[in-house]
Amino acid sequence: MTRTLRSMMVVVGFFYLFDAVDIVVFGNTAPAMRAEWGLSVTDIAWGSAAPFVGMFVGAVVGGQLADRFGRRPVVLGATVMYSICSFATAFAPSYEAVVVLRGLTGLGLQALTGAVMVYASELLPRHVRGRYLAIIAAIGAVAVPVTALISRLVVPLGESAWRWMYVFGALGILGVVSGYRRLPESPRWQVTRGRADLAESLVAKLEAEAEDATGGPLPLPGPEPLIRTGSVRELMARRYVKRTAVACVAMACFVLVAYGWSPWLPSLLTARGYTQAEALTFVSVLGIASVLGAFSSSLVIDRWDRKNYILVLTSALSVVLFAFALSDSRPVMLVTGFVISMLIQALLTAVYTYAPEVFPTHLRGIGNGVVNSVGRIAGIAGPFIVAAVYNAFDFGAVFAYLAVVGLALGLVLSSLGERTSNRSLEDIAAESDPAEIDR
Repeated sequence: MTRTLRSMMVVVGFFYLFDAVDIVVFGNTAPAMRAEWGLSVTDIAWGSAAPFVGMFVGAVVGGQLADRFGRRPVVLGATVMYSICSFATAFAPSYEAVVVLRGLTGLGLQALTGAVMVYASELLPRHVRGRYLAIIAAIGAVAVPVTALISRLVVPLGESAWRWMYVFGALGILGVVSGYRRLPESPRWQVTRGRADLAESLVAKLEAEAEDATGGPLPLPGPEPLIRTGSVRELMARRYVKRTAVACVAMACFVLVAYGWSPWLPSLLTARGYTQAEALTFVSVLGIASVLGAFSSSLVIDRWDRKNYILVLTSALSVVLFAFALSDSRPVMLVTGFVISMLIQALLTAVYTYAPEVFPTHLRGIGNGVVNSVGRIAGIAGPFIVAAVYNAFDFGAVFAYLAVVGLALGLVLSSLGERTSNRSLEDIAAESDPAEIDR
């Protein structure tokens, strides 16, 4: 890790921070919207699902744009888009307008998330790739307690005070100028597009910094990859279809669990008798756990193979979710909820690190986009599943359902997933692509 790489990852972390702010802000403002407009739990489900409709489009289109035009322009353009849409939400005249704007915001958010993770994966050294992606996710996790705390202070101030939270969510646009100046295009993408000369200046700079840090010459590089352009059809070919399917199932299960937990918690707690202030305080405390989960994951994610690490996380998560579901004691709910938030954030770092790793460079953007689009389809269905389970059964049944889905994630990935920790992206790709081996 050189000075330049660390500087670039700081900028990437800033983008990811405000991406996360806009993802979690609806859950913290939903109880106030419900009170202002007289909304039902099913109405809230529409608001929760809307961003995932946009995210589905953003995952597919964003991945294709990132493969065709580069990672950098998608990161910057998507940030501008979601920031403008978040700002417009502050002036929404009705809940229907909020739902539409949340969908458009989701489009930008997912295009950014996919491009950011692909971009970082292609720049980070293999032995710290998982660690630094976990740190980026941890920076994003800071959005959870910060957004919850600001919501706790702002939302109760008045009937429409919740609108200021969407102004706060638009502040990600402030990073665009810095990103334009400090984020070069991915050298791996430049080479696959036949632009090795444009990649040379950054590679030479990184090599010079690495030589200064190590005090000696670097090992000779391997042969250049073949210049190819990927497609969805190739992604579904025999040599990649298993990887694609497993990553899609893992992402879908993760989205159902993660977005069935955090965004719904304030609304479910108020429905159970908590005041709006009490629910937001509860969520603020759990937000601290999210940060701890991501940072603790950064310490161990490269020590275990990714798929085995995910199995351990999901097994523990399922046990604690069942405990939360069966409890009606507020102290017990707080403690188990704290552990759940830690585990979900640690799981996020692992799943989002794993997904781009399993695809070769020419398919990484579109492959990660397809995986994320499947996750967003799950995100569209998830809020209605939560609402149906809650209406048909009770508060506890929602979290029992999440426990089962989480365990399924771990079992599928551990039995069918790829080994990716501490391996170069080229080595991972070569296992399924004879052309990679021939290189």
